[in-house]
Amino acid sequence: MSELIRSFVAIKVPGSVADELENFLAELRPLANIRWVRREQFHITLKFLGEIERETLEQVKTSLEPLKFFDPFTIELSYIGAFPNLNTPRVIWLAGDKGAKELGQLARKVNDVLHDEAEIERDDKKFKAHLTLARLKNSYLSEELIRKLGTIKNFSWECSELVLMRSFLKPSGPVYTQLL
Repeated sequence: MSELIRSFVAIKVPGSVADELENFLAELRPLANIRWVRREQFHITLKFLGEIERETLEQVKTSLEPLKFFDPFTIELSYIGAFPNLNTPRVIWLAGDKGAKELGQLARKVNDVLHDEAEIERDDKKFKAHLTLARLKNSYLSEELIRKLGTIKNFSWECSELVLMRSFLKPSGPVYTQLL
């Protein structure tokens, strides 16, 4: 039986921005007993691949190689949102308008290349560039937390590279390893 590897294609957050994000989350953590994302998990997913066989993963790497580096553009994350919404959140995320168009175009290229060259199923749902901050089991947010989420500052960086990540699920949360 072939080993299945859980993986995704993403944009990593550089160290200085990750430091700023971590400082912001440090202010939020005491306000809610929810599962906050750890610093080493900060990223923007371009395509979630799920569990794929090692042979398919090798084809994914080969297919992504020409897309790995691209003309730089600025990403700016400046507002908070939630899936499905802030009234009943399951995921709290950070997003922004600057760089969203370029991220969407990049996600489409990744989707197309992996479909055409690695036979990965095409993702047809609308792409929403975001960085996950927290996951919730219950959907209640305190007024204090909502107020603090509203004080978010802008987090921006220049982006010119995508990565392929492996996600190993543990009871304490996922552990990511960069593969490309």
